[in-house]
Amino acid sequence: MLAPQPLVDSTLVHAAANAGWSSASELPQRSEVVAGQLVIHADFPLAGQHRLVRELDVLRTEVSQRLGLPISDEPVHLYLFESQDRYDRFASRYFPGFPVRRAFFVETDTRLAVFAPWQDRIAEDLRHETTHGYLHAVVPSVPLWLDEGIAEYFELPRSEQGRHDAHLAHLAGRLVEGTCRIDLERLESLHSAGDLSQDEYAESWCWVHWLLNTTPERKRILQDYLTDLRRDAQTAPLSARLAHLEGGVVNYNAGLRAHLENLAPR
Repeated sequence: MLAPQPLVDSTLVHAAANAGWSSASELPQRSEVVAGQLVIHADFPLAGQHRLVRELDVLRTEVSQRLGLPISDEPVHLYLFESQDRYDRFASRYFPGFPVRRAFFVETDTRLAVFAPWQDRIAEDLRHETTHGYLHAVVPSVPLWLDEGIAEYFELPRSEQGRHDAHLAHLAGRLVEGTCRIDLERLESLHSAGDLSQDEYAESWCWVHWLLNTTPERKRILQDYLTDLRRDAQTAPLSARLAHLEGGVVNYNAGLRAHLENLAPR
């Protein structure tokens, strides 16, 4: 059996447990950088031309083009803490009871915000959480599995073209064990971040990779679904659309498994 794996270290929150966070004195405020849609507040001097700032700004266009969505001007606020301790104290005070994460995204009625400490994996974390922000600025209601699958896809450096080797290795191990569950309808039934283990994060990423990287028809199915979600959060689920395109539930689940077997390291 595979050893138990930790939850992915980022998550999505739809409402703040303590609404006072948006005006808290503990928020980073030493420097502010505006880059396109991003408003970056930091505990430390941050150059507007910092490589990571430029990368996150470019990510906006990449997410828009790949998903077939317009670009929004709604600000996405990034709050960067200089130390892990400052971040931990802030999170425990304003989000009590919230699971410990390396970074997290919050959506309220008035603000899209990302919180993260500056640490070794900050680039990966900010690509992931900023993707949530860019997506929610255009499509406020996204199914949990798809929201995380898209963020997992875009958290990688652009050179990887969406290939997530850590998820591939995890799913490959499940294939060897015979415990790999490919079931889109099961993913669609999950509505709480607490329901997502590494299995669900990995499978969600794999669905997005399959849809965006195999055929134009599958890519269009995903793009059309997101466009319809912008108009109506109760639109027909993606599984129903794929069943029509692929000729049934068995076929699209089998299609993803074949895609995984083709990608997975031997």
